[in-house]
Amino acid sequence: MVTIDPNLSLSAPRISEDDSVRSGKFENSEIGSMRVLQEKKEMYKNESALFLRRLKQFLHVKFGAAIDECKKALERTKESNLNRRTGKTKLDPRNHDLARDFLVKYSPLMLFLREVDRSEWEDFMKTYESTSKPVYQEEIRDAVAAWQRLGRKPTGDEHEILFTSQIEKQAEGIATTARKLTVKRSQTLAKSLRSPLGDNASRTAADKIQDGRLFRYEVLGNILDDTVPLIIVEQNFLVDFFHVSSFEEQDFPETVSAAPPDARYIGDLKKLKLMDPNRDLAKIVLAAMHEMYSFLPGDLQQLIEWALRDDPL
Repeated sequence: MVTIDPNLSLSAPRISEDDSVRSGKFENSEIGSMRVLQEKKEMYKNESALFLRRLKQFLHVKFGAAIDECKKALERTKESNLNRRTGKTKLDPRNHDLARDFLVKYSPLMLFLREVDRSEWEDFMKTYESTSKPVYQEEIRDAVAAWQRLGRKPTGDEHEILFTSQIEKQAEGIATTARKLTVKRSQTLAKSLRSPLGDNASRTAADKIQDGRLFRYEVLGNILDDTVPLIIVEQNFLVDFFHVSSFEEQDFPETVSAAPPDARYIGDLKKLKLMDPNRDLAKIVLAAMHEMYSFLPGDLQQLIEWALRDDPL
């Protein structure tokens, strides 16, 4: 089909060793203009349209089943955290691996779809985005709430220490300073003699309340450290599964014959990918990620306001 109508393909035509255009199994660019193939063009298009209608219904079901597997994994993680009573939910990209392993066998069909019908290909991508977005939204918000519960509550002492006037200290003479230190030391000694356990006990209790608590900037940093790898892995999966890349060299027949469905797998998703030189494909990836994580900018802004409200510095 691409040989007959090169406009179908999103990819640039590949050049063979004899400098002729190679697309699929045809290596002569003049073959596409043969009358017998032109007569079959409409038949191929009709057959493809019928197949794509069945494929769309089939993959809607499979996308839903894959998301259900992911939700089950997230529920198991949440229950284990509750059993340990850690009060913390760590974002783990591996919770989504079950869904990815379930879908990867259909990856070559996404390449076929991309080459034959771009609008349907983009619709499939939007379907995946819409089914994945609620899962990520709930998962990230649960993790943020858990991290916030570990945040340290301000005691007010920090403000007194930070905003002590330096001018007053400079104006004090040596005698005044010595007298104040002597008085303060005498008062401290008297308090300890009168109540050796009371004040220490109260300070220890206050320290125990804050023990293990994180400063709010640390909470914010930990949330970002958890969230960024999760987004990177998902973006890499989207690029590989839907073949949204101009770096890919295999065509559809080669991708199908590379491995049987049950043996197909996605490679290392943690590595950062190079920016795609094809601007159209790069924009598609960017738009997909913006849509899938459209809730995140607002949530992060609320988190920043929470961190600054009681701890401005």
